[in-house]
Amino acid sequence: MTVGAAGPSTPTTGRVRVTRPGASRLVGVDVARGLAVLGMFAAHLWPRDLLDERLFDGRSAILFATLAGVSLGLMTGGADPTRPDDRGRRALSIAIRAVLLIVLGLLLQAWNPYVLVILPYYGVMFLLLLAVLWLPRRLLVPLAVVVTLAAPFAASLVPLDAVGDAAAPGLAGLAADALLVGAYPALVWLPFLLAGLAAARSDLARPATAALLVVVGTVAAVIGYGARFLPGASDVAALDPADHEGMPAEIVGSGGVALAVIGLLLLATGTGRVAGRVTRVVRAVLSPLAAVGAQPLTVYTLHLLLTAPLFTAYRSAGGSYGLPLGWLVASVVGTLVYAVVWRRFVGRGPLERLVAAASRPGAGRDDAVSR
Repeated sequence: MTVGAAGPSTPTTGRVRVTRPGASRLVGVDVARGLAVLGMFAAHLWPRDLLDERLFDGRSAILFATLAGVSLGLMTGGADPTRPDDRGRRALSIAIRAVLLIVLGLLLQAWNPYVLVILPYYGVMFLLLLAVLWLPRRLLVPLAVVVTLAAPFAASLVPLDAVGDAAAPGLAGLAADALLVGAYPALVWLPFLLAGLAAARSDLARPATAALLVVVGTVAAVIGYGARFLPGASDVAALDPADHEGMPAEIVGSGGVALAVIGLLLLATGTGRVAGRVTRVVRAVLSPLAAVGAQPLTVYTLHLLLTAPLFTAYRSAGGSYGLPLGWLVASVVGTLVYAVVWRRFVGRGPLERLVAAASRPGAGRDDAVSR
């Protein structure tokens, strides 16, 4: 899961070096990832009778996907992309990890049918991004714009069955679900990864880059979520920014929120060599979130494993969606405590270690996707 670190990691400590010479760890990336993971906890566990939209719905997963692009960009050199003679090795590592995510995600979906598991789609997103991973930065943003408009249109042409899945049988239907009409359709969500990749190629160790992310993200959020107020917008599907609709307005709006959050957290926690007294205090306060963000695959997997029987019991007792609020509080607090203790005394998360080892034939010791 790109669930990765902010750059190449040392083999013993798991600490991350960003590509800018002398730059410090991009703590804000880990914090943002931890926030995204806990936001998905809230989306799964918040008690409600109907699946009405809340602040964390959709946006948490989209922040997570945007960070996938950031991490893959940093893994492959950041603002100074990997040399051509080393790109095949990096691509193979990412492909191996993508397949592992797909397999793990399908197993977790079978175990916990109450949650829409993002991991299989996440793996497909990785494979799609490989095709454009080393494009010049000046081409990434136009490509994201094209996909933002074209993918939802293509999705609207897919025939659906009674439950909203692709109606085509066999591999054609499976491909349509994975790419266009599933819970997290990889092609529709590709603009988030492209935006994250473009951000990583812009040198996140520079405060100016983080500030630009805040500005661009805020403008995009206003445009995307403001589209619903245009005259006649209610009759145009593309202008619907509701979560999980996969429309251009949602892609622009929620993608903008993700970029702004990443930029704000980078500024708050310090980028590059900027780390004053206030920044150090902020880092200390947010360090539990950063600890979660350093092992998201482990945390997310444990969450799905542990909540499945709880959902079963709750539904059997007449409950609707989510769980009683105390379970969400306990999950968040327990996760923060676990992540801090594990990181302090062990280091890298257990699943992160396994994924890194499994993909090592393709990429040596580098580990950004599995962190």
